[in-house]
Amino acid sequence: MEYMLDTVCLNSIEKYMNVVPIKGITSTPSIIKREGKIDFIPHMKRTLEIIGDDRTLHMQVVAKELEGMIDDAKRIWNQIGEEVYVKIPASKAGLNALSILKKEHANCRITTSAVYTKLQAFLALESGADYVAVYTNRSENIGIDPFDIISSATEYTKRNALNGKIMASSIKNAMQITEAIESGADAVTFSPAILEDFFDLAATKQAIEHFTSDWENLYQTKNI
Repeated sequence: MEYMLDTVCLNSIEKYMNVVPIKGITSTPSIIKREGKIDFIPHMKRTLEIIGDDRTLHMQVVAKELEGMIDDAKRIWNQIGEEVYVKIPASKAGLNALSILKKEHANCRITTSAVYTKLQAFLALESGADYVAVYTNRSENIGIDPFDIISSATEYTKRNALNGKIMASSIKNAMQITEAIESGADAVTFSPAILEDFFDLAATKQAIEHFTSDWENLYQTKNI
């Protein structure tokens, strides 16, 4: 299972890499907006340096048309690094760009984003997408079951011997993380805020207080 953070905050990345087994970082213009107008290229190159070779970086194209998507993808690879997984949406132009780029360079790294249907996932996987990002919370908000899509896409990769991984993204709470994993997702992406809420679980904090209190009553120390 690959746990990934939706952030470009370098402090958060460095902090949580030492707390939980983070395997990647994802970004979109919306995620970048939270940090303000960063010096984009140097910032993302620094992100690559921080996460090292054992983790992945996923970056969204911003163009809407075919030629622009291809240009965005090549600019990311040329100026930031070939190891970046470029996120291209599952639109007509996006699937076209995926096919063209994979034909030009089979080993280029692409994550198909903005997936809301099973067919989008199936077509992206057949076209060689390395990851397929199912928009989990956004799907639920419009009455779509993202976990059914994740389950079907996972089964599709196995049945057709494909190498693409299924990513549950746009996650807004811990329950969605759990359900995505149980549905067969290979990766889940979420913001640092979800981790903070998770670590602030009252029941866990209460149990810790009880452990410490009982030990102090017995031995009058806070440590073993």
